[in-house]
Amino acid sequence: MPRKTGLSRLQYGLFATPLEDIIAPDNPVRVVDAFVDSLDMEALGFRAVRPQTRGASSFGPDILLKIYFYGYLNRVRSSRRLEAECRRNVELMWLTERQTPSYHTISTFRTLQEKDTEGKIVFCHRKALKNVFKAFNLFLDRMGMFGKETVAIDGTKISAQNSKKNHLTEDKIARKLERIENRIDEYLDELDAFDAKEMEEETPDVKAVLLAIADLDERKERLMDMDDLLLAAKSQDPHLTQISLTDPEARMLPLNNEGMMELAYNVQSAVDDKHSLIAHYSVENQKDLYLLSPVAIETKKVLGLGEDDRLNALADKGYHSGKGLQECADDKIVTYVAFPEQSHGDRPKGFQKADFKYDKEKDAYTCPAGKYLKTNGTWHEKRGRQGHVHRNKLYTSSFNTCLACPFAHKCLSEANLKRSHGRRIERNEYEEATVANRLRILRHRDMYKRRQAIVEHPFGTIKRSWGFNYTLLKSKEKVSGEMAIIFTAYNLRRSMSILGVAALIEALKSRFSGFFALWRVSGRQGRGSGVENCGVVWRSTAVQGTSLAA
Repeated sequence: MPRKTGLSRLQYGLFATPLEDIIAPDNPVRVVDAFVDSLDMEALGFRAVRPQTRGASSFGPDILLKIYFYGYLNRVRSSRRLEAECRRNVELMWLTERQTPSYHTISTFRTLQEKDTEGKIVFCHRKALKNVFKAFNLFLDRMGMFGKETVAIDGTKISAQNSKKNHLTEDKIARKLERIENRIDEYLDELDAFDAKEMEEETPDVKAVLLAIADLDERKERLMDMDDLLLAAKSQDPHLTQISLTDPEARMLPLNNEGMMELAYNVQSAVDDKHSLIAHYSVENQKDLYLLSPVAIETKKVLGLGEDDRLNALADKGYHSGKGLQECADDKIVTYVAFPEQSHGDRPKGFQKADFKYDKEKDAYTCPAGKYLKTNGTWHEKRGRQGHVHRNKLYTSSFNTCLACPFAHKCLSEANLKRSHGRRIERNEYEEATVANRLRILRHRDMYKRRQAIVEHPFGTIKRSWGFNYTLLKSKEKVSGEMAIIFTAYNLRRSMSILGVAALIEALKSRFSGFFALWRVSGRQGRGSGVENCGVVWRSTAVQGTSLAA
């Protein structure tokens, strides 16, 4: 049977065919090329990157941005690997027109910034990368890819560039100091044992013990210095309970409900339900609890919805807080947030807080027996998790009234009877929003069930398929810039699957580039644009350099 044979390695002709003919018309690399070419890099905030070699010409920011998008779409993030790919990958040779920047130039591009003599930032590539994300989302919006009716919000933990050894808490420092003190006491007891034997000459064992004590003392001093660092940080932020030495903004965050923790950033995303495209993202270093309203409100803005427009927001119970639910309601955002199970002690069904009816006009509760629980109107402050303060009112009934009730044995707890207190109910200042959200979940279970299918799709692709479960950079701002590349790459890949490569390239090159320029000139920016202050500029043959910035 005949077999295929390759060409001789000494034969000429590898690039006798132009690179343009080697790259297929429907190759995804052409989408990257068309998208970056449609952007005005300078208006977005990019500048050329000077190579390390003195006197050499600088590399254009468009070439470096193309390299990054191609790399992240093909699971290559390392600047050294990207440099190698530029020299051996035919697709990158076509994309960069045979330019081969060094790994240092590639790496510098992602975090490059410059300040003037007064310390004011002239340009910052981290912010420019976020503008690119907004620019592509604006393009998708004009293509009708966002439904703008329902978004699902969730967060995922991206491992930070900080080891657990370089992470400190007060408890951790105290435990380490205690272990060192105990170890020093053990060594001192050994020295006392040598003295008791009245040994004339110092033995090697005694020298080893003295060296060990000196080492422990040195470690103790380092821990005390770390404790001083933590105290200094707490003086600036009283709610701070931990500090990271390598990446000061990284935090130890819970991975699940089983107690697993990791030094990470909490990356929030709001995903539109129409095509599971990421509409908005942010990088945080706190738990999900108080992030619902900031993410939802900002998502409504970037989608170009007006104040009176309605937006449904789905989230899991990690986001359930009265404050966040109320702020969403005030902004016409209808929440479907899972509520945590409430503890009712030993009270049977029918006599729990939900069974007491609240009368807003009288500002009183009515118990199942028809009696009123009234309040004196005083707000009591309680400090919750992460230092947030909540206000509550206390509604009570007299002990004699409750004791005379035939349901007293079901309604009153042992503590009530022991202290001679009638039934008491606390009402949070955000109780109305909490109850409304709970009723929506109970009445529209199918609505909430869509959450996981919408929001888990991007994280499943990014973390499991692409392997991007850690960040290469340090600090929130730099990590946010890298996540802009990742999320733009995801939306690029998703739009290729939905529209097709050829149709997407055609839209990027012709159909919409002129539209964006003319759209700005006609003065229709604002409501419906979703590009307030993002500095997005699209190149156009019709109108050059036309800005979409508000």
